[in-house]
Amino acid sequence: MSLRISRSFASKARTLGVWSEFQKRSPALKIDNDKFRSDLFNGISAEGPHSYHVETHRKSYHSPELIDPTFKQAYELLEKEAERIYKKAETTGDNELLVKAELENPEVLHNFETGKYDLSLPVYRHLAEEKWRSYDLMLTMQRLETLHVIPDTMPTLDPKADVKVKFGHNTRSEFVGDIEPGTVLPAFAVSVPPTIKVQEFDTSDYDLGLYTAVLINPDTPDLKRNSFKTSLNYGLHNVPLTYTDNLISPAKLLSNPEYIFHQYTPLVPEKNAQKQRACLWVFRQSKKLDNLSFNPDKFDIRKFAADNGLTAVGAHVWRQVFDRSVNETRERFGLPKGRVFRRVRGNKPLV
Repeated sequence: MSLRISRSFASKARTLGVWSEFQKRSPALKIDNDKFRSDLFNGISAEGPHSYHVETHRKSYHSPELIDPTFKQAYELLEKEAERIYKKAETTGDNELLVKAELENPEVLHNFETGKYDLSLPVYRHLAEEKWRSYDLMLTMQRLETLHVIPDTMPTLDPKADVKVKFGHNTRSEFVGDIEPGTVLPAFAVSVPPTIKVQEFDTSDYDLGLYTAVLINPDTPDLKRNSFKTSLNYGLHNVPLTYTDNLISPAKLLSNPEYIFHQYTPLVPEKNAQKQRACLWVFRQSKKLDNLSFNPDKFDIRKFAADNGLTAVGAHVWRQVFDRSVNETRERFGLPKGRVFRRVRGNKPLV
């Protein structure tokens, strides 16, 4: 609900209801800008709506006719319904009712639309999940399936978390910010470990857990078999995450090297080879993991997940192909020189 529309409770003083009892409620459910909040409940002043940043736009604004009494009546009805739902939630302990009681609160909706919200609160997680499912989730699943990450790596995915990836060292505009799933990236753009964001939405009492993240390449050439194998390029485990502390960044790993069970190595595709998929899987752990057993050169992710009681909650993918920065990246990581393949793949092994 935008504050660009004038709101007023006319001359009658507003009776404070359940949405205004901030002694019992989190202040994150309240608009923190006093001028914006005044516009909402006391009406637009002669200066115009404060949500308009351009002064000429503010002064030329005119409220829609009858918007003040309409908003007043609607707010009172919705707040009374919220009070009824809260009373029911007190007797049942149902978290979903706590969400429902706040979904029509104009202050909550304003905070969410302006990005000023606290994901430790169930209502904001609910709104964030709805937004995620409306686009980002569909895009991610479409890329995972069309690029055959599913089922080439894991058989399926019941997504529970929004997994985002970015490489903070980049300065070029096309590589700054979150990477869209399926994007083809040059080697220099992935030459440092990524920052991984894992946003859970579960509205139950679950609030803290340990996570495992693995980055694999299912397109590693296997010359002896004239085929491909899966290699492990990055492995993290026992990483504690919450609804709000949900970033796995290089800085965090520098302070907690025990989270790393396999050091990061970027994908370095061979010349004339096909595009390679960098598949990032995030798992929720059922217990703390120790003494992991795995072969990074022939990594069986399905067996790894099953052996360690891991539940996949999210995934991401980007792609890479040979480019001019591959050889420099190989030298930086002490990797052997790359090979040049024939453009036409034969029927017999190459070695």
